[in-house]
Amino acid sequence: MRRILIFRHGIVLNRYVLIGMERYFRRRGYEVHNRTYPTTRKYIEEHARDLSEEMVALERDLNQRGDPYEFYAITHSMGALVLRYALTHFQMPRFHRAVMFVPPNQGSATARHFRSSLVYRWIFGSKAASQLSGERPGIFQAAGVPEAVDIGIIAGSVQWKLYPVPLEEPHDAIVSVSEAALPPFPLKVLPYGHTPILFVRPAWEEAEHFLEHGRFR
Repeated sequence: MRRILIFRHGIVLNRYVLIGMERYFRRRGYEVHNRTYPTTRKYIEEHARDLSEEMVALERDLNQRGDPYEFYAITHSMGALVLRYALTHFQMPRFHRAVMFVPPNQGSATARHFRSSLVYRWIFGSKAASQLSGERPGIFQAAGVPEAVDIGIIAGSVQWKLYPVPLEEPHDAIVSVSEAALPPFPLKVLPYGHTPILFVRPAWEEAEHFLEHGRFR
């Protein structure tokens, strides 16, 4: 059985923040597809359409080869919204399980705090960033809740903040645990920040355990 693992990173990042995790999963037999996509240049719906087209083409190729396979996914931050929207609005292969790292599933107080800042718009753009800084329900509800996919959520909890934002505790310095939650899916809280969580082996091990067993340790 070929285990195809799809990565989607967060806004203003690229595939290289997930290289360590990619190597970890490759060593465990997963075929990892980790690509950079232009996070600031399109709306989340457009990124979702791109993901759908990529997945349809990949599944077509796998079917032509005739090998059995299963799809898995790991996302970081905004990447979770892209995956959710693709699974609920576009043609997608069936995903067996997915893990979302620190996703803003219920909104982002940090993005809302900075949405009127010229620096925010200069760095993050005016498309997906405007959706992330929007009020709920907005894109957070529009992304939908995927069915027939086992999803696990990994949130972070730290004692510090990067910005003077009134975040509900606990939080990962960017996204609060309550913002990451997506009922009815299970949620695991680890003691790491929003981006540092991508570089630590305990977080990789939790993600692997969920992909293998459908539950966290």
